[in-house]
Amino acid sequence: MNYFKQVYRAILVAGMTMAGIPASHAGNDANFVLYNHHLPEAGEREIELMSDIGQEPDGTRYTAQMLELTLGITDRWATEFMVEGQSTFGQGGYHFTGFRWENRYRVFKDEVFLNPVLYIEYEDLSSDTKYLMEVSGREDALPVAKTRPRERVLETRLILSQDMGLLNIAANWLNESDLDTGITHFGYALGLNYGLTSDITLGLEVFGGLGNSRQGITARGGITQHYLAPNVRIEISPTWSFKVGGAIGLTNVSRDIFRMAFSKSF
Repeated sequence: MNYFKQVYRAILVAGMTMAGIPASHAGNDANFVLYNHHLPEAGEREIELMSDIGQEPDGTRYTAQMLELTLGITDRWATEFMVEGQSTFGQGGYHFTGFRWENRYRVFKDEVFLNPVLYIEYEDLSSDTKYLMEVSGREDALPVAKTRPRERVLETRLILSQDMGLLNIAANWLNESDLDTGITHFGYALGLNYGLTSDITLGLEVFGGLGNSRQGITARGGITQHYLAPNVRIEISPTWSFKVGGAIGLTNVSRDIFRMAFSKSF
């Protein structure tokens, strides 16, 4: 556990040094996987440092981080660039695992029913990447994918989201298309955000895999990951915010994860 303490001490220091950089919600609010229709304003930038401490179903422990830079291109279009890395206990030191480039586009400028948002992301990741940004597919297909050192994936989502006073509810359908094999893996995320106070937002999300285009759609617990994740976001000051939560594995092929993030916008 000394290693994990050292990693999180470094994360805390990095987060504190960003304090000079008003806090944005960038579409996740209190959650980590689920997106809603909230986008940054045109010209707004956000830096977010996210970190997982997790345990695989076989008991293997790891830590994984993602550093994300978000830019509001217009009030309806946001782009994000992310880099990530991980360290697994007993498997050597910390290493960089790849990058993602994401774009989100809000279809309608004004509030409409369910406020659709289109999402597209390019991923170039090592097969041993660990940070859990989404879940898709089925675990009985995993050994085939792991024979390749890197994965090039095009992820798309349909994001539907509705504000109801202090409550936001959202649903995401996601597709991850492997650009080398042509197989598309399906997943979902559902949940809510609730503004408890002006500074505290509570989040609850459920997400998981729904099979793939080759072996079929399924949500069977023995071969698909599913998670229940309670989260909270705290606006520490007008300049930065902190988010903490946990993803509880609901099936025997799912992980258990403690999650945290620091974010700054400027």
